[in-house]
Amino acid sequence: MSSCKSTSTPVDTKPKLGVAAGSPYKDPTHYRSLVGALQYLTFTRSDITYVVHQVRLFMHDLRVEHMNALKRIIRYIQGTLDYGLHLYPSSTSTLVSYTDADWGSCPDTRRTTSGYLHVSW
Repeated sequence: MSSCKSTSTPVDTKPKLGVAAGSPYKDPTHYRSLVGALQYLTFTRSDITYVVHQVRLFMHDLRVEHMNALKRIIRYIQGTLDYGLHLYPSSTSTLVSYTDADWGSCPDTRRTTSGYLHVSW
């Protein structure tokens, strides 16, 4: 997908992915490999953390729609290669991160899919 057409958002905002959405995907190894690579990329690309988490939820029962969502993330990355966090040595010892809560957005469990994180060492 190195020459694919890029997209402006990493996720389609209208439909939510569900466990039993569509037909099964035939190559789970390829899907899992791509999800693993994207999960590693989230260390410096916090803008894709949520959507990578969403596609990780379906690794046990893959569907074609889940692969389409994964491809959309890759298309977004293709158009935003210059985005990301630049990591440099620092004497700061506290990291604080905030996210928005989206109550009841999981179509299967109706639970929240984000929250608050505070890490310090």
